[in-house]
Amino acid sequence: MTISLWLDKQESKASEHYDVVIVGAGVTGASAAYWLNKRKNLKALVLDSAQCGAGASGRNGGFLLRGIFAYYKKLVQAYGREVAQWIFQFNEETQAHLREFITKSGNTFQFHQSGSYLLACSLEELQDLEESAELMLEDGFELEYMREDPLDRGFYGAIHNKQDAGVNPYLMVRSLLDASEMSVHENEQVFKIDCSGENPVLHTQNRLISTSRVLLCTNAYLPMLFPEFRSLLQPVRGQIIVTRPLKENILDKLCYANYGYEYFRQLPDGRFLLGGCREPFGSDEQDYADLLTPNVQNALHHYLRNRFPELAGASIDYRWSGTMCFTADGLPLMGQIKDKPGVFYVTGCNGHGMGYSLALSRLFVQYALDGASPGVFDAMRVSEKV
Repeated sequence: MTISLWLDKQESKASEHYDVVIVGAGVTGASAAYWLNKRKNLKALVLDSAQCGAGASGRNGGFLLRGIFAYYKKLVQAYGREVAQWIFQFNEETQAHLREFITKSGNTFQFHQSGSYLLACSLEELQDLEESAELMLEDGFELEYMREDPLDRGFYGAIHNKQDAGVNPYLMVRSLLDASEMSVHENEQVFKIDCSGENPVLHTQNRLISTSRVLLCTNAYLPMLFPEFRSLLQPVRGQIIVTRPLKENILDKLCYANYGYEYFRQLPDGRFLLGGCREPFGSDEQDYADLLTPNVQNALHHYLRNRFPELAGASIDYRWSGTMCFTADGLPLMGQIKDKPGVFYVTGCNGHGMGYSLALSRLFVQYALDGASPGVFDAMRVSEKV
């Protein structure tokens, strides 16, 4: 997020003012816009450095899962029973909000409540699933624990979550933006936020925009604006392959296996989507670059042949990558930029931005505009420098 002297149109920039400006029009930014629209008499704007929804939000597998990066047992061990329960209930809110959205506005983004399988790839993972299922049932969550492979493809067992759903993530972003009825500027990169005056002023190539509140929803790209976040956020590249439409339906659930390092689903048009397989390659995939790396691509093909041999000869129509954002403790960070009054951020969804989306952005709007507590997402838990 830089600009050269030669490209900065200093003499001809338009000056504008808004009550709230959202920077980043992925699923979090679009969700924040949706919630802001419910507040009357707010003049608000959304900015994105590229096409809305073209970043990680339009490059994931379209999984709306109740959980996050770790199984429930691990969450209880890491954060305690009460916090683990709250996080899972929090993500259930996103699913509820989307069902309500569909009731009012129609199913414009291929929402399909197919349910999901969390699949064990080892006896150790099966034990984690079993213990997680026991804890979740005790805490009032709906699920089915399965001691055998529901797919008959070499897995050891599964948890069946009936409420999980698949979506077209790009259309979900666009639907939320449309519902917000908010002004949106695409291809409008913010390269500076000046807080020396009464209000923050955002500098883009074409505009000077003053505002009372800035909501930064740029996820992995926050360090591009504020380098102090580099030590707190880790970009991780995920890769996906998608076949041509298949003649047969071979899968009717979202599938999340090997602690989420592999995930797959069959899309409404019959295509088979497979993502992940980066685990063995570690730091090679900790990068911002939109690349298809041979190691991961080969691993995806090997996984497809091994688990779904009938697809070994299927033509691959699409391959892509997207940049996720991970934090050290696996939870998002929410806060206000130090020494930047009126500039707020939420970041670090750890590969589960779709599941967090509406619930997280609602809390973010309440935090930035009303002073609500960010709770367990408070960035002060990891650093006072940001």
